Amino acid sequence: MSITIFLLTLGAAARIVRFINSDYLARGVRAFFIRRLGPDHDIPYALTCAWCLSIWVAGGLFTVAWFYGEHPGFIIPAMALTASYLIGIAASNLDPAEVD
Repeated sequence: MSITIFLLTLGAAARIVRFINSDYLARGVRAFFIRRLGPDHDIPYALTCAWCLSIWVAGGLFTVAWFYGEHPGFIIPAMALTASYLIGIAASNLDPAEVD
């Protein structure tokens, strides 16, 4: 695995974890599992814990990257997810704070 594929996979994993764990658009998924299984169940807990979720997301993505990392079907989505994550970090840290 090249360093480029490693870094793209790392960025993609970070974005997926961030999306599932704390993005507004994924709140329905988190709420569904909390309502369905209860807040003390392992699945809702994992969906709301970045540390808990990251090992599963990274494990899956790095396994796919190991076998298919050079394929455009992996590289293009990984690039988009990594760019999304980096732009999100830059936008939240470089732009002035929003006033509610």
